[in-house]
Amino acid sequence: MAKGDTSQQVVLFLVEPVIQKDHESLVHHILLYQCSSTLNDSVVGYGHECYHPNMPDSFLTCETVIFAWAIGGEGFTYPHHVGLSIGTATDPQYVLMEVHYDNPSYLEGKMDNSGLRLFYTPDLRRYDAGVIEAGLWVSLFHNIPPGMPEFMSEGHCTLECLKEALDAEKPSGIHIFAVLLHAHLAGRAIRVRHFHNSNEQQLLAYDDDFDFNFQEFQYLKEERLILPGDNLVTECRYSTVNRSYMTWGGFSTRNEMCLSYLLYYPRINLTRCASIPDIMEQLQFIGVKEIYRPVRLPVNVRCSKTDNAEWTIQGMMAVPPETERPNQENHS
Repeated sequence: MAKGDTSQQVVLFLVEPVIQKDHESLVHHILLYQCSSTLNDSVVGYGHECYHPNMPDSFLTCETVIFAWAIGGEGFTYPHHVGLSIGTATDPQYVLMEVHYDNPSYLEGKMDNSGLRLFYTPDLRRYDAGVIEAGLWVSLFHNIPPGMPEFMSEGHCTLECLKEALDAEKPSGIHIFAVLLHAHLAGRAIRVRHFHNSNEQQLLAYDDDFDFNFQEFQYLKEERLILPGDNLVTECRYSTVNRSYMTWGGFSTRNEMCLSYLLYYPRINLTRCASIPDIMEQLQFIGVKEIYRPVRLPVNVRCSKTDNAEWTIQGMMAVPPETERPNQENHS
């Protein structure tokens, strides 16, 4: 378990969504973040509109996802040997619950009291759990053309990020035991591909019939060991055949995401391992008139610790691994 004073330590072993009656179609997803331990007490206990000028600046320190729930999902029970530690010096001192709503009909007068119910026990588990957000960094640099019956986007958890984080804390690797795949309305399929020393392994997780209204954690039949030198690629297939406008990456349900939330143990200081296309390469790409060879754009690595800190390779450029199309392994 986590080091430090364990006299007040408990372990979170079950999380259940509590969605207000008749709001099931309005509550899109709920994220629980760990905040900086220096969060100003004067803002604790008050709600604010997310990413709005009235949101306190100190809320920007709440970036480490410790749990995620999405529409259609049920409760999540941790395996018997894993739990989310609470109460030690290295555990969350403050958390922020962020609720995203989908109200396309612009219904008025709705007051929502949805949230999460947490169950904990003083019976400690063998391992502390962590969450890594992998895939495409949510930004306008993620764009999907209109009128496309099929379009693929991919986000990279690069070997540079995994190697630095794992070599620093856990060279023997971490074990992934569950995965939540997340996209929005244009999403049709999501896969997480796993490469070790450039050799592709079995799919880590997949949903080839993605349903926006049913997003649930997948428990892996066999835990997957992730080692220094590994790559993880989150692939999202979209359809915009009924759209006449560009679809951009963003938080709105009409925007898009391509994310995989990886639950693993033992916990290390890595909360995000994602990428975005390099803007200069992307601008050159969309401006060319002729293409003589397949284009594989470099990506900008996003590799974050907790409390808004970063690994040294944050922001570096990396070339994604060569991946055959289509993936040869259909099942994990």
